[in-house]
Amino acid sequence: MTLQEILKAKGLDDAAVESVIGEMKQNKIFTASEENLDVRYGKLKGDFDALTKQHGESTTLIEQLKKDSKGNEALQGKITEYEGKIQQMEKELQQTKVDAALKVALLEAKVTDVDYLTFKIKEKGEVTLGDDGKIKGIDDTIAALKTQYPQHFSTESKKKIDENKLPDGDGHNEGGSEPKTLAEALELKYNPQTAE
Repeated sequence: MTLQEILKAKGLDDAAVESVIGEMKQNKIFTASEENLDVRYGKLKGDFDALTKQHGESTTLIEQLKKDSKGNEALQGKITEYEGKIQQMEKELQQTKVDAALKVALLEAKVTDVDYLTFKIKEKGEVTLGDDGKIKGIDDTIAALKTQYPQHFSTESKKKIDENKLPDGDGHNEGGSEPKTLAEALELKYNPQTAE
């Protein structure tokens, strides 16, 4: 059930519901289908900030070492090693950005099994970020996943239950009432003429 439906169920008219939703957006209050989304986002942002800080510190250290070690071959080797580590950290930082953007996009699409669909998306090829910070072609990818894996997306529609009743009797007791005792049931089964 959506927030709008809940507010309408409490007796608010459409204008009041739209007013409440508008005020929520102005005050930066958003709803999500996932529980503790702000905690998950905070952890991803914390990881991202930590990697960014490490990258900045490492770059500063390398530049300082380059200045201090001109002519020292052993130190130059260390610098080269650190530069390799920096490149690895940059790759990890980029991958963290891609993973975070992918998970946010899947959560916004109301995916129930984020890890499985993340695996399926990565299995199809390289996932890259666009200039806007979002995954390139994610809307088309999610649309394809919705048709291929509909069971992994939450839906708000109610399932229709078809009621199939068994036919009345098997022809032996047409028009008659159901037997009340075991003796009546046995007599109906083995001597249907006397039961009628």
